[in-house]
Amino acid sequence: MSTKPSSAVFNYRKINALAAYTLAISAFAFLLLPIYWLVVTSFKPIEALFVVPPEMWPHEFTFKNYVNQFDTRLIQLFQNSLIVSGAAAILSTFAGSLCAYAISRFYFRFKSALLLFFLASMAFPVPMLMITMYSTFNQLGILDTYWALILGNTAMGLPLSVWLMTNFIDQIPTDMEEAALLDGASPFAVLMHIVLPMVRPGLAASGIFVFVTSWNELLMGLTFVSSLEVRTLPAGITLAFLGEFEGDWSEMMALAVMVTLPVFLLFMVMQKSILKGMTAGALK
Repeated sequence: MSTKPSSAVFNYRKINALAAYTLAISAFAFLLLPIYWLVVTSFKPIEALFVVPPEMWPHEFTFKNYVNQFDTRLIQLFQNSLIVSGAAAILSTFAGSLCAYAISRFYFRFKSALLLFFLASMAFPVPMLMITMYSTFNQLGILDTYWALILGNTAMGLPLSVWLMTNFIDQIPTDMEEAALLDGASPFAVLMHIVLPMVRPGLAASGIFVFVTSWNELLMGLTFVSSLEVRTLPAGITLAFLGEFEGDWSEMMALAVMVTLPVFLLFMVMQKSILKGMTAGALK
């Protein structure tokens, strides 16, 4: 004999659902507010930024802040960021895949300790690591070059790549790999032709995370390079717009929107791969 839920239980569930939706919408609005203010400020003339009370919606729209950004300086900064972020994402993901395959498929002493070392390295303060990297790059003679930024960002993104790819490779059955090894394939050939094609979501997630981290990185761009020909977008924006006493906030916000837009579009296009990469690694 089935019984229907009472009206009190039904109302209780509706109240819980309404409270959950209200909390989720409120949290989303709270997170969206800085982005909204960034975009709105980019369309305001600089005189409107200091109006009291502040204008939540600009009374006077202007596209001058965006038009003023289109010069050779911005193109150079964009090019530098693309080169550094793209190369760091490729190197970090490839090196992380090699290390993850060795950790996942080969037995050696202190394997667990090695994984813990990669995890612990993510907690090190970045300025402390940069001191060692600066000294090393200075001895190698690669300061004020792309290689200093590429290797620095690769080193910072490598622990995440190793952990992410290790979780992916652990979930792959070893039958096909063992068959290829019996046929005479080398472990490197097995990795390149069998394992990596099966962990494409992990490769995409790792590459995108490292790319975004490198794209937004500021301290290395200010420390390892000093010339405009090599400087990346965050460092270029900081040095170009922040003066001693004032800054052109409207143009800075416009440039921030332009810098954020490529990363936003990348996430929109690759969101399925990112979600697979974030969830598949948790199945372990």
